[in-house]
Amino acid sequence: MFKIKENFLDQKTFNTIKKEMELMPWYYSSYTAGTSDISNFFFFHLLYSNGKVQSDQYFHSLLLPILGKIGFKYLHRAKLNLYTKQEKQIKTQYHQDETVPHTVYLFSLNTNNGYTEFKNGEKIKSKENTMAIFSGDLEHRSVNQSDEDTRINLNINFKNVL
Repeated sequence: MFKIKENFLDQKTFNTIKKEMELMPWYYSSYTAGTSDISNFFFFHLLYSNGKVQSDQYFHSLLLPILGKIGFKYLHRAKLNLYTKQEKQIKTQYHQDETVPHTVYLFSLNTNNGYTEFKNGEKIKSKENTMAIFSGDLEHRSVNQSDEDTRINLNINFKNVL
């Protein structure tokens, strides 16, 4: 159903990306999986969307090293997500990231007890420097962490091209 690639980046590149993220701005969203899902909130930083780079500096410093390791045809969207620590884990609504056929690459930037859950109950744990790959037609949801201050992941959507 999904593939997991641990130690996706070499340690030096991974550490550089984590350090770069310490200074970046984050933007608040009062909903998670969609505008009707008010189960939780999160912060995000949009790197690429609608055929355009949305964040020049961070697109180049954070996304390009990762894209360089992935064979793909058409980048559709790339977004960083940051969930804050909650007393209990909150499960958002199931959703698909996009309405067009796509493949999801979900890169974890830190280890915590949060995870991504699919409708069939399978889970992708948040483990730093790990890339999960799955079909965008699989409904999934985010579950925040209760053990670390933040859960940060990079969600990359590639449009499927025939």
